[in-house]
Amino acid sequence: MVLKSCKRMLWRGLQLGLAFSLVAGILPIAATAAEQAVAPAPAAEQAAAPAGPAEKGNAAVGKTLFTGEKRFTNGAPPCISCHSAGVGELGGGVVGPNLTKIYADASKNMFVSGAWINGGGSPVMGPIFSNKNVTDEEVDNLRAFFEQQSKTAVAPSHTGTFTVIGLGGFVGILIIFNIIWSGRYRNRNNGTAHDALWRNYGGKGGR
Repeated sequence: MVLKSCKRMLWRGLQLGLAFSLVAGILPIAATAAEQAVAPAPAAEQAAAPAGPAEKGNAAVGKTLFTGEKRFTNGAPPCISCHSAGVGELGGGVVGPNLTKIYADASKNMFVSGAWINGGGSPVMGPIFSNKNVTDEEVDNLRAFFEQQSKTAVAPSHTGTFTVIGLGGFVGILIIFNIIWSGRYRNRNNGTAHDALWRNYGGKGGR
C-alpha cells in the first residue's frame, strides 16, 4: 500500500514537473517574439525615410488606439484585432493586411481616413465602424502612428509563435487539472458498493 502511494506521488510529481517545464519553455519564446517585434529597421530604409513628421496627430496616442491600450471614443474594436503593424509582443491579427507600410504606399494611404473607415468600404470593417465611428482626432493620431511605422521594417509574422504558446499552455493546463482531479472519482466512491464492484470485476480484474 505504501509502495503504491509512493508510485502515485512520484507520477504526480513527474506530471507537475512536465507542466511547469512547458510553461517555463513558453517564456523564452515570448521574449524572442518581443525582441523581433521591436527590431530596428535596416540603415538604408531609415536613411530613405523623411526627416520629420508630416501628420498633425500624436503617434504615441495612435499606437495606443491601434493596440487597444486606449479605447476608441465610440467603442470600436482596436485595429490590432485584425491587423498587424510591427507592435505588440505577438504582433497582431491576420484577418486584415499588415499595415506597417500603408502610409508610405500612395495607393493605400487613402484608406487611413475617417470617410473610408466609417463609410462601410470594407465588408468586414463596414458593419462595425459604420455604427461605431472613429473621430477625426483619432484618425489623425492613427495616421501619425502609421507615418512613424512606415519608417520601420515589416516585422515577421508571429502566428507560429502564438500557436506554439497556445498549444503548450493548453497541454500544461490539462496536466495540472489531471493532477488535481485524478483522485476525485476514486475518493468519492471509496468504500461504496460501486467501489467493491469495480475492484472485483473492473479495473483490477477481480483481484
